[in-house]
Formats: sequence, C-alpha cells, structure tokens
Amino acid sequence: MGHRLAGFLKNHVEIVVANVICVLLAISSWNYYDVRYFLEWYTYFSSGRLLYVYASSVYDKIAYPPLPVLIFVSAHHVAVSLTGNIEAIRLIDKLPLILSFNAIYFILRKQYGRKAGMLWLVNIAGYIIISGYQFDLIAALFLLLGYVELTRKNFLRSTVYLTLATLVKQVLAVFILIPLLIKLKNRDFNGLLHVVSTAAGVGLVFVTPFLLADPYAFINRVFFFHAARYPQELSLFAIPLYATWYNVNAVPAWLVWIWIIPLAIYTLLVYFYFLKEPVYDGKVLLKYFITLLIGLLVFNKIGGFNYFTWLAPFLVVFIMENAPRSGNHLFETLYVSIPIISSVIYYASTLFAAAVVSSEIFMVEDLNWVSAEEVILRSTSASSLLYTLVQACRSNPLLNILFTMLNQSKPVSQIFFTLLYNAYLIYILKETWAIAKTR
Repeated sequence: MGHRLAGFLKNHVEIVVANVICVLLAISSWNYYDVRYFLEWYTYFSSGRLLYVYASSVYDKIAYPPLPVLIFVSAHHVAVSLTGNIEAIRLIDKLPLILSFNAIYFILRKQYGRKAGMLWLVNIAGYIIISGYQFDLIAALFLLLGYVELTRKNFLRSTVYLTLATLVKQVLAVFILIPLLIKLKNRDFNGLLHVVSTAAGVGLVFVTPFLLADPYAFINRVFFFHAARYPQELSLFAIPLYATWYNVNAVPAWLVWIWIIPLAIYTLLVYFYFLKEPVYDGKVLLKYFITLLIGLLVFNKIGGFNYFTWLAPFLVVFIMENAPRSGNHLFETLYVSIPIISSVIYYASTLFAAAVVSSEIFMVEDLNWVSAEEVILRSTSASSLLYTLVQACRSNPLLNILFTMLNQSKPVSQIFFTLLYNAYLIYILKETWAIAKTR
C-alpha cells in the first residue's frame, strides 16, 4: 500500500503541489463582490423558495442559468451544515471548482500525455477562478468533455456535455450547433433529431422548474441581464469608457449593444466555413472550438479574464498536437505569461493600487464607485497576505508614490492591458489557422 502511494505521488507530484496551492487559495479569499449575490441564492434555498430566485427584483444579479445556482447552494448547504468557520466554508463551497480543475488535468494527461497535464497546471487561469470563485472551471470541463467525445464520434454524449456547459454559461450554446451541423452536413437526419432531442431534454430538466415558477423573470435574468450593462474589464468595447475616464455620459448609448453585431457575423462565418470542411477529425474540431472561443472572448462586452479558462484546455491540446512544427517556444511562453500579465499585473495596477492609496474603483456593472480597500477586506480578511501587502506598500514612501501614480493612470493601464490581451487572442487565432493551412 505504501509503495503504491509513493509511486502515485512520484508520478503525480505536480497535481499534488497544485492541489495544495488550490486549497490555500480556496480558504484565503473569494470575490465578495460576486459571492454576496451567490449567498442570497442560498437565502432563497434555505427558505424553501429556490425556484423563485429569479423572480425577485432584489436579485437582479442572477445572470446565470440554473446549474451554477444549484451547484453553489448544494455545496454551501453542506458547508454551513458542517461548520461555521469561514475558511472551511470557502473550501467546501469551492470543491466543485477544485474537482473540475483536477478533472481537466487528468483528462488532458490521459488523452495527450503528462506534459499536457503540466501545461494546464502552469497556466494561472484555473487558480484565479478558484481564488475568486467563479463557475468557469466547470464550464471549461464540460466544454473539454464535449470536444473529446466529439472526436470519438459520440455525438449524443458530446451534446450532453456541451448542453451542460451552456447551462453554466449560456453564451457557450454556440457549441451545441457543432454536432448538429455535422449531422446536417452528412444528411443524417435521424442523428440530427437525436442531437436536438438530447440537447432539449438535458436543458429542460434543469430549466423547466425555474421557468414555470416565473417565465418572464427567468428569461429576463438569464438572457437580458447583460443587455443594459456597459462594456468592462478586458473588452475592446470598454476602451471608449476608459478613454473618457469612466464618464458614462460621454460615451454613446449604443456601446451597450453594438458588440452583438460583430459577434453574430463572426459566429455565422465560422459556421459557414465549418460546413465547408471535407472531414471532421480531431484537428478540424480543435480549430473550430478555438476559433469560436476566440470570437466569444474578443467580441464579448464583459471581458472578464475568467472567460479565458474556457480556452486554456484547448490551447494545451493545440500545443501538444503541434509541438514538432516549430523549434521555438513562443506559443507556450505566451500561453503562460500573457494570462499572468492580464490578471495578476492587471489587478495590481488597478484594484491593488487603488487600495494602497485608499482610493476607489469604478464598478461598471453598477455604475458606481466603491472603496478598493473595502473590496479586498471583504474578499479576504484584515489578517490576509493580500491586505498585509496593501498595508506594507502603503507604509513605504517609494511604493506609495508608485501606486499613487498607477492609481491616477488606471484608465491608461486598462487600455494597455485590454489591447495586449486581445492582441494575444488574435495571435492565437492566426496561429491556429496558419497551422491548419499547412496540412
């Protein structure tokens, strides 16, 4: 038994270390600005009214399909039933995320080798999700499973996984059309019917109870919540807002909806070229999965870095399948470095800098200013390493000057990081199609 354990640890030392990091991140923080709304879901659950969580005007932040709601309230119910310790509650709440993180590692390792698993672990995206708490790791897992099953020609199982991904993040519905289009191209109308029936069946199982409780509220929250929001984070459409120093009145009103036009055109073009492909093997499917994901990230008006988590597993597959093509490691280097720049350094230049100088940050979705220090305190604690760093930088005269300058130039920093991040996404798209042409 001891030899088996030692052998496992030797062959899986990287995932053991990664899990230690995940646990430390899980217990130390979460993004309170989002989690406070997740906790309201549990209030509805504990009062026996979960199906009406979409119906109350108080809870306008429920922009998710039902699966995240069910996942969070289930985990949180277990957590608060077992303990009152906030660190333990955070850990239990985040177990679905940590399990998804591990599942992606083992799938990549099994399908593409140990290096693939290592590549997943060295990308910061998964750790950022676990630290802050978002559901994108779960969506990424279902998306990857859907792709793997599609390469095996298991269309129904793939459809189940892709539908589950959509039930986590609704914009991922664009992938359900992939197996459907293959059946349509092959004139397999029986198979087409099975794919449609499977997607509808899986979706309705989760959607119907909430939809029946209040159809208008459900549709409004899930499909139209983002409609009135201004672009934010790393979205190209947020640049005009940053350029006006967050003056909403100085940017055109159409900025809130214009993004849908290029996204729709882009997606339709991708489907058009997909239908022209002579075969649908793993390499072709990978090209179009990456292409669709790039479109969702570049033309998304929210622009959260958490969405990059959907793409990361497919970049690992791309690296593994195209490693012999080039002697340089630029693609791998950027795969590791750009996410760090677009998350850690981005937030150090904005949220952290504002906290050091006791300033505020502009919350685009609420169109108000909030204390950056308060956001960090509520997301961690007064004794946390992050808040200790805030205080240390504040007490150092030189660092205080540096972060004052960064805070005063927040919009400039956001424009820079937005352009860099999106340039990287376009680079990925270029490389994906360049390699496809050489085959």
